[in-house]
Amino acid sequence: MTKNETIGLLDSGVGGLSVLAQFYKVMPNQNYAFFADTKNLPYGTKTRDEIYNFTKNILNFFLSKGIKTVVFACNTTSAVAYERLRDYFKDEIKIFPLIQTIIPYSIENLSDGDTIAILATKATINSHKYRDEIKKLNNKINVVEIDCTGFVEIVEQRLYDDEKSFNLIKEKIDIAKKNNAKKVVLGCTHYPYLIDIFKKIYDVEYFNPAKSLVDVVKEEIKGEISQNKETKNPKIDFYVSKDPDEFIKSAKPFFKVDIKDVHLV
Repeated sequence: MTKNETIGLLDSGVGGLSVLAQFYKVMPNQNYAFFADTKNLPYGTKTRDEIYNFTKNILNFFLSKGIKTVVFACNTTSAVAYERLRDYFKDEIKIFPLIQTIIPYSIENLSDGDTIAILATKATINSHKYRDEIKKLNNKINVVEIDCTGFVEIVEQRLYDDEKSFNLIKEKIDIAKKNNAKKVVLGCTHYPYLIDIFKKIYDVEYFNPAKSLVDVVKEEIKGEISQNKETKNPKIDFYVSKDPDEFIKSAKPFFKVDIKDVHLV
């Protein structure tokens, strides 16, 4: 990276803003570009090929903007498309996939026989990526995979106070509770927005992968990224594939998005 190069982040919607927020907290003077593929959300119900093609198009868009360091702020894309995209763009883009990057940190402080629950989209759960990566490091940890279809829509549509939303959330969190999960992984970047509801149902440790992801990225590109005092007028550009006004409404509680910085592409 050159000192003023932009870091690109991508997701299907506002969920990835939880990752961007963590990056901004740790590296506030870095330039960022965030792409929300609002036309095709949620990714969690799409096929592998659809997700691959959606993400490939975004990466090509980033390349057209001169962006060559990209973070998959999306568990689903990391689970089902990362390896193919890594190979396709191997000489052009450095990709940091969320799941593969943070697995060692997700099982810290867990012992043999402990249970970890994974909350994720249908596509991520069906890929078994979290389970398989965890088992590579410790096959004596019990992994409970929970398909949380519907959670993304709750966040995107701001249905936090809806009774049906609470009942759906309780149904899923109760699975972790019944399995005595010692730790619960927020396996979709939308889910940190629901953590207060989760804790009312089951008050246990919830692991937010974004925090570990940022630490790893910062360390790997240390010396190459722009430093606080060296970057003048850092900026964040937001790109959406549909409904910029809806994106801003959904983003508002979690990240300050200025309409002048949102571009429909």
